[in-house]
Amino acid sequence: MKRPPIRIRTFILGSLLVLMVFPALAGGSAWLIERDREHASIHRKVSTAVAYLTAHRATLHESATVQGFTRLAERFDLLAQLVLVSTTPPGKDPIYTSPALAQGGQRKQGKLPPGRDADHRLIRVGTSKSPATLVADLFYRPPSRTTPALVALLTGVVAFLAWLALAVWLAGRWMVAPLASLSTQVDKVAGGDLTIAVPQSRIGEVANIAQAVEGMAAALGESAERRAEADDARRFLVTSIAHDLRTPLFALRGHLQAIRSHLGDPTVHLARAEARADALERLVENLFAYTRDDYTQPALQVENVALADVIGESTAGLEHAARVGDNTFVLEGDRGIAVGVDRDRVKRALTNILDNALRYSPAGRPVHVEWKAVDDSTVRIVVRDHGPGIDPELLPHIFDPGIRGSPPNGGTGLGLAIARRLLEQQHATLTARNRSDGGAEICVALPARRSVRQLRDPPLERDDSHREVE
Repeated sequence: MKRPPIRIRTFILGSLLVLMVFPALAGGSAWLIERDREHASIHRKVSTAVAYLTAHRATLHESATVQGFTRLAERFDLLAQLVLVSTTPPGKDPIYTSPALAQGGQRKQGKLPPGRDADHRLIRVGTSKSPATLVADLFYRPPSRTTPALVALLTGVVAFLAWLALAVWLAGRWMVAPLASLSTQVDKVAGGDLTIAVPQSRIGEVANIAQAVEGMAAALGESAERRAEADDARRFLVTSIAHDLRTPLFALRGHLQAIRSHLGDPTVHLARAEARADALERLVENLFAYTRDDYTQPALQVENVALADVIGESTAGLEHAARVGDNTFVLEGDRGIAVGVDRDRVKRALTNILDNALRYSPAGRPVHVEWKAVDDSTVRIVVRDHGPGIDPELLPHIFDPGIRGSPPNGGTGLGLAIARRLLEQQHATLTARNRSDGGAEICVALPARRSVRQLRDPPLERDDSHREVE
């Protein structure tokens, strides 16, 4: 499971908070531990001394027992005063007094030696016939206040330095090292090498920068690929256009030379020369239109227009070509449908689509044009011909510049590319497919607007009395 990134602000605030709290907690814990250790040491010393006296209570008056207790007290830095109190006969028998207490005289009642705390113990000795009690006053040095404080201070400093080193190491691993690696990768991108490997980081901002650099490199790679593809397409287009220009020019020159040399029927040569000139004109116009839309991109002039009028104007401009090929147009659709488009651009696009359908339709076969409203926002135009259809290998690329069917039939390879560009500028779509019964079908989807009747009939007005004005 991928851990969520950490923000720089969170990392810095967390590090500062830990730097303030962690040493204090560590120092406080060390102070408590040291204090408890000293208390435990004192308790152990006193308990050991009491245990010794209890174990040797039958031989308290022997010198060996007293000497052993003396060595034990000196080793544990204890001062002691041992007094045996008996009831039969009543009396007190001093057994042992530390030299430090004896030098200062007998300890006054209720007074403690300087720098000492006391632990008063009563140990039963003797027998049932002569009971006695050993009163043991043990004086020990109280726990030091300086030592726990020094241990706490040293522990806090060590904890502070340890966490500071850890924070610096984490900052270097999560921020400094990734940023240095990113700088190297950016230098590679600046040098033209787009095969980079961005580092990973737990810091959110550094991770975002790394993703941005990776996205930039990917975008630059895609842009380079598109630019290379565009350059290849332009070179292919220039080659195609040069070939298309050379062929009609060569034929036109041949017909003109035949007319000048009085070879053959001049009327036939003149008609064919005019046809070649028309092909040249169409080629130059398409090339000019494609170049103009590619570089200048003039602003759209969107208006609500009757779709039937635009289709009628487009087919009327191709009537001469239709008569030459013995073809006709069959128009079917609702004349009340209106679309919101740039009239001139849609007309040019439809003209190119219809011209392409005419050139691939057999003589005597009509080209069908149908249009209808698909829903409240879309109107669809379908152009069908009865030609050989589109080569399946070319179908995905039929709207790319320079792509022509086989046989070319005088096409320039720019008509459908121009149509797609003109329509896509208006958020319209252009698709093509082969029909199962033969022929190709090109579909145009345009944005619908109000009906022609709504366009031509103004809304009813009201006077001040709210009566309808006819």
